[in-house]
Amino acid sequence: MIERTGATVVVAGTTLGEAQLAADELAESRPQAQLLQPHDDPLVIAGQATAGLEVIKQIGAALEGQDLHDQRLDAIFVVAGGSSLLAGIAAIMKSVMPHTKVIGVDASSADLLHQSLLTGHTLSVPEPAAFVDGASVRQLGSEVFRLCNDLVDDMVVVSHDEICAAVRDAFEDTRAVLEPAGAVAIAGLKKYVDELPEVAPGKSKGNFVAISSDASNIEFDILRFIAERAAIGEKREKLFALRMPDRTGMFFDMYKAVQPRLVTEFVYRHSPNHNDALVYMAMEMSEAEVNSKNPDKFSADVVSALDALDVYALDVTGDEMAKTHARHLAGGRPGEMAGERIIRFEFPENAGALHQFLGNLRSDWFITMLHYRNHGGQVGKVLAGVRVPENDRQAFTEMVEGLGYIFFDETDNLIYRDFMR
Repeated sequence: MIERTGATVVVAGTTLGEAQLAADELAESRPQAQLLQPHDDPLVIAGQATAGLEVIKQIGAALEGQDLHDQRLDAIFVVAGGSSLLAGIAAIMKSVMPHTKVIGVDASSADLLHQSLLTGHTLSVPEPAAFVDGASVRQLGSEVFRLCNDLVDDMVVVSHDEICAAVRDAFEDTRAVLEPAGAVAIAGLKKYVDELPEVAPGKSKGNFVAISSDASNIEFDILRFIAERAAIGEKREKLFALRMPDRTGMFFDMYKAVQPRLVTEFVYRHSPNHNDALVYMAMEMSEAEVNSKNPDKFSADVVSALDALDVYALDVTGDEMAKTHARHLAGGRPGEMAGERIIRFEFPENAGALHQFLGNLRSDWFITMLHYRNHGGQVGKVLAGVRVPENDRQAFTEMVEGLGYIFFDETDNLIYRDFMR
């Protein structure tokens, strides 16, 4: 049993031949009481490599019965994170099965290895990413970077929505509930295979393995976020922001216009001071539409159908502010306010986080909007509007940066400009 420090993941396996001898000699040369680094120590990397040995032992039996030219492992996908697992598996795979691609997978919020490989040297970040905290570190070690730089064939970066879809896939296939970090490699495999050239019906695109890890640390509250985003990650659901004439019968007219598509969400509130209304509407795609060679056709058809009713429609499926906040704020439109700044935060979920933000606001900086939504994990997602005098813009920016929270300035976001004022 080899336990990976700091991640509560245990990989069972035995080393083979020279790999075992090398690990034994290295262990004997170390002081007995030396503290090992969680990722960048050769012993830890060697221990992680046993997961690759398990794949090598089992792959022959798994591929038995296929045509001779198909009895190969095309690629193995491994979550990056601290990268000791990826480095160890890459080392053993390239020694024993050199023609198998080793592909690392990073979450978009924790793509430290991906960015480091692009720049050619190790990078660091102020804080690990909360959503995939089991696969996120502040600093890459020099040894894992060297091995990954030499041995990893490719990197795939996946979104949070794609990770949520992978969590659901793993549950539906195995009834095991992975935490987000444990599903990163599965999400990478799916994305990689989807982008491979199409093959003839009945033919396979190849044989692939994804290494799952960090499976037992999921927080119950985060399941809500995963369930909410899985359909989007599967590319089965689209979210639209609409501006429609606010008249009797309009909803029924819109509903008929988008049929036979399945509407999964409507968010609307009447505004008596406006002739139009803002609506958020989600729709589920059919199997044929999901597998279409023209993935943009669904959105284009919906926009065209609604345009005939004088409805302005915008596909906002890829806009994080729209998905997390704006869809819950439909209806409130105060008009344009001079100096309003829109900031999207990730607050740490600990006592005093909101107090620190509010306490740093000057008395003449007026809060115009505040939406908080907890999705489990270590952060709360917050959207704040603050009216700031023109000559205080730099001071406000410095205050936000000084909080030490992850933030995004959304003042120029199209959703805010067209649907929230």
